[in-house]
Amino acid sequence: MKYDPLNSVSGFIAVLKPKGWSSNQLLSKLKWLFKTKKAGHGGTLDPFATGIVPVFFGEATKFSGRFLDSDKEYQAQLRLGFESSTGDTEGEITKDNDFIYEQLPDNISEIIQEFEGPQTQTPPIYSALKYKGKPYYQYAREGKSVPIKKRQIIINNINLVSFSKNTLIFDVSCTKGTYIRTLGEDIAKRLGTKGYLTELQRTRIGKTSKEDAYAIEDIETIDFDKRVKLLTSIEKMLQIPLLELDSNQMQQILNGQLIELTLIPGEYALMNQKKFLGIGQSDGNFVKPVRLIKMK
Repeated sequence: MKYDPLNSVSGFIAVLKPKGWSSNQLLSKLKWLFKTKKAGHGGTLDPFATGIVPVFFGEATKFSGRFLDSDKEYQAQLRLGFESSTGDTEGEITKDNDFIYEQLPDNISEIIQEFEGPQTQTPPIYSALKYKGKPYYQYAREGKSVPIKKRQIIINNINLVSFSKNTLIFDVSCTKGTYIRTLGEDIAKRLGTKGYLTELQRTRIGKTSKEDAYAIEDIETIDFDKRVKLLTSIEKMLQIPLLELDSNQMQQILNGQLIELTLIPGEYALMNQKKFLGIGQSDGNFVKPVRLIKMK
C-alpha cells in the first residue's frame, strides 16, 4: 500500500511496551511503522514497566478516552527491605537497616488482600501529574516540595502470587489513576518495612489482555500492507452494538439531527454500508449523535 498522508490509517492496536522505553518513545516508533502523524496512546506506563499500551491512529484517537477510563490489571514484583526515591528501579536505592526477614508476618497473603476496596491514595512525587502546569517529577528533581492532591481509587482484586526471600509477586486489578508503585510501598509499610517495585507488567486494560497485544519486533518484521491489517477497526474496538443507517438517516445524523428509531436504550456504533460514522445514543425512541468521525 502506497502511503498517502491525506488518507492516513485509522484504527486500534494493543502493543507490548518493552522495558526501558517510555510510552512516548513507543508511540513515535509506531507512528513511523504505520506511516502516520495522527496517533495517541491510552494509558502511560513508566519506562521500567512492560505490558499493554493501547495505541490509536487517525479518527480512532477520538475514542481513546474510553480506554483511559477502563479498569486495569497488573502483575508486580516488590522487593522488601529497600527503598527507592521513585518507587521503582529508576530511583536511588537505599537499604532499610531495620528490616529483619524473620520478623515478617506469616499471613502476608491475608494482609495484601486487606488492600481490596475503595481507598485514598497519594500519588508519587515522581509522576507526570501536574501542579501549576508543571509535572511533579520536575519539582522532585529540583528538590522542591509541592502539595500533592490525594485521589480516590478502588482495588478491585489483589492476590499474592509468590513470596521468596525478600521478594513478593502480586496480581492486582484496579481503577484508573491507581499508582502500583505507591501500592507496593504501602504494602511494604504494612509489613513493617520499606519496598519498591523491581518489575511491573500491565496484563489487561479494559477487555484487552496481553494475549491480544503485539510485540514491536513482530510488527517490524512484516510489510506495511500486513501491518495495517493488524489494526482493529473503530467499531470493533468500541465493542458496542452496530446500527446500520440508510442514506437519509445517515444525513440526518451527520447534520446533528435526531432520528426516530425504536431501540433498546444505550450506545450504538452508527454504520452506513459497512462504514463507521460515529457513536449514537438511543433513549428508546430517538437516536442522537454523540461523537462522529471526520468523513472523507
